[in-house]
Amino acid sequence: MKKNKKWIIASIIIILVIIIALISLIIFGISQKGNFSFLEKTAVLYENSFRKIEKIAVDVSSYDVKIKESDIDNITIQITGSKKNQDKIKVEEQNDKLKIYQDGSIICIGLCLYKEVITIYVPNNYELEYNHESTSGSLSSEVLINTGNIKTTSGDILLNSINSGFLKSTSGNIEITSATSLEISSTSGDIDIKNIENLTGSTKSGNIKVNNLTNKINYVATSGDIKINKFSINEDSSLSATSGNIDIGLEKDIFINASTKSGDIDISNTNNNPTLTITTTSGDITAR
Repeated sequence: MKKNKKWIIASIIIILVIIIALISLIIFGISQKGNFSFLEKTAVLYENSFRKIEKIAVDVSSYDVKIKESDIDNITIQITGSKKNQDKIKVEEQNDKLKIYQDGSIICIGLCLYKEVITIYVPNNYELEYNHESTSGSLSSEVLINTGNIKTTSGDILLNSINSGFLKSTSGNIEITSATSLEISSTSGDIDIKNIENLTGSTKSGNIKVNNLTNKINYVATSGDIKINKFSINEDSSLSATSGNIDIGLEKDIFINASTKSGDIDISNTNNNPTLTITTTSGDITAR
């Protein structure tokens, strides 16, 4: 019995020591603005400028990517993160193309609160072809992407302007201010688009909201609502939802072919071309 008591007391002391050590580490991390991995600070791993670059391809697992406009003459790349992972991030120039990729996995032991960020500074009014693939990291761009192929597994996509491209997100939200023609594939996450001309794609779980659509749409939502505030099409289009409502605000007279298995239909219809086909399995349809 005495041995058991001694063992319990010893265990409690060890647990208390561990808790005190963790609390001390957290307090230190906060005092250092959260940038530590066992007392390790965020560092600049790479910085360089490049001339005559028209295409950028990024393939990383854990880095956030930020594309910013700047009053500069050449594209500049800055990468921050942990110094112990410096040899795992690569930047290669091939004629007019810049390739940034992660060579190997990054292992984090302890409280790793440093930020791994790739910042791409682009000259003002610069049109860029950009391809992106990431596992766990977000993408934000404030520049005009002329064409883009963007895929993320777990991370948000935030774009200011893109002419045309393909966007795929497994688990993350997509926000776009302005686009011409896009194809979107989303497994789990909401989509918010301010202005777009042409949109095709599908969402398995998540809502899609468009403020202003001006030419054509073909979109399928499995579980989630479709809402378009200003709807003005010039070509035949279609909207479909399995479990979710469809709500559009008509900006011009069109012919609407609407059907639902379980839900209400409230539409303002004419015989004018083009034709919009709307179907829901379980959900309301509103078009006025």
